Amino acid sequence: MNANGTLTIVVFACLVLGMFVIIARAARRTSSTSDFLAAGRSISAAQNGLAIAGDFMSAGTFLGTTGLIYLYGFDGTLILVAAIFGFLPLLLIAERLRNAGAFTLSEVLSVRFNDPLLRGVTALTSLVVSLLYLVAQLVGAGILLQALTGFPYAVAVVITGVLMTIYVAFGGMLGASWVMIVKAIILLIVGFVMSVTILAASGWHLGTLMLDAAAAHPGGQAFLKPGLLLPSSHPFDILSFGLVYMLGTAGLPHVLIRFFTVRDGNAARRSLGWAVTVMGIFFLMIVVLGLGARALLHGGDAAAAASVGGNLVAPILAGVLAGGDASVGGALAMAFISGVCFLTILAVVSGLLISASGTVAHDLFAGIIWRHLPDIERRERSMARVSSVAVGIVATLFSIAVGTGFNITFLLGLAFLVAASANLPALVCTLFWKRFSRTGAIVGLAGGLVVSVVVIVLSPTVMGKAALIPLKYPAIVSIPLGFALCWLGTMLGRDARAPEQFSKLLMHTEISVERDNVQAAHLAH
Repeated sequence: MNANGTLTIVVFACLVLGMFVIIARAARRTSSTSDFLAAGRSISAAQNGLAIAGDFMSAGTFLGTTGLIYLYGFDGTLILVAAIFGFLPLLLIAERLRNAGAFTLSEVLSVRFNDPLLRGVTALTSLVVSLLYLVAQLVGAGILLQALTGFPYAVAVVITGVLMTIYVAFGGMLGASWVMIVKAIILLIVGFVMSVTILAASGWHLGTLMLDAAAAHPGGQAFLKPGLLLPSSHPFDILSFGLVYMLGTAGLPHVLIRFFTVRDGNAARRSLGWAVTVMGIFFLMIVVLGLGARALLHGGDAAAAASVGGNLVAPILAGVLAGGDASVGGALAMAFISGVCFLTILAVVSGLLISASGTVAHDLFAGIIWRHLPDIERRERSMARVSSVAVGIVATLFSIAVGTGFNITFLLGLAFLVAASANLPALVCTLFWKRFSRTGAIVGLAGGLVVSVVVIVLSPTVMGKAALIPLKYPAIVSIPLGFALCWLGTMLGRDARAPEQFSKLLMHTEISVERDNVQAAHLAH
């Protein structure tokens, strides 16, 4: 292991110890199921907004998207645009989600239908999405840690998996939330310092920076135009790429559960404003970092940045900005950025783990298996921690088994497709469609899961040039099918009680809204 790798590990160890202090404080305040799964509904709108933003300000964004902009220019920014627009659907459902008074996505549907089979199907799709996303993140973490520290892949995955499990098992949602918040603040500071340094080197003129970046890229002015990553001859591929992230975000269980942690529906809605603002600022910094890396990295630094899919662009750029890899400042900067990336990965996988463990404990055991037994609260509280350890072990072992040669894009693409094509249609229909029935929900969820698997298997992501569907992310096919299946199931299994069930759900959420408004007015006076 080289000196930089050792220094990186030291920085990472210091950051992890700091997070353990936060987890220890959170553990003392985590004594009930509500505390473990929803932080006791005690997170403020601003804090929740930072935590949501922290989930998206991940290593995939800080490292991966910076690398994509470095390699492909304009096309690399598309994922940032899609991520911001992904919050538009959430604006429609955030308040009703919180007012439903649930802990998980599955429980939201149960508030309306109260059916064990439906709850089980919803838990299945949620667990599939969470585990796919979690394994993809752990595989990415192993590859990244291996590149930055020299650790063997399996050791890197185990380290991440063990720390993730400890964070969740002891701190619950409160601990995971504060890890996200602290991580978001650190990334904002890091991004600001690096962006200011880059802009200062470019005479504080973004246009000059863009021209310098294009001049340094082999494609020249094509760097500033679409087509380098997603061929412009396939406009539907670009549209589908945007749809899978925009609509998939609103169906991700670990994102949706964040709205259950705040006090009321008004706070849930305001937390989105905070999240979009913080993410917008950070994403602008990412664009500056990607352009700055292309303009300022030369020779061996440029070659190293282009390796490993561009994932090392940010650490290498930090080292160059601080004086170069050979200098003390450069080595410290690279180590600190790498350590922050470790922390970022750890925070994201912790959020995913608590979503998966909550599904197992709250939906499968408390909601189905134990629903007629006494003292469910105590049983569920114990199972929440047990399931977090069990899911953490399974995800870690599976990530080691699939190894570095597995197609991570397939896992992430499938997770977003299931979220957008199964979870989101069922959730939207439950909250807004009066005639939507239990059968429609089951068909939509199960069918959306199957459709998502089929379309991505038939896409270039799996079949390459022999693909039957010429779209890398065939969301433009699977999402309409998901909504169509919800409609078809409702038509085939019409339920005379559906309007009454919808009215009860609507009354439940509207009463909550009215109560929240009265409380807000009282506090204002």
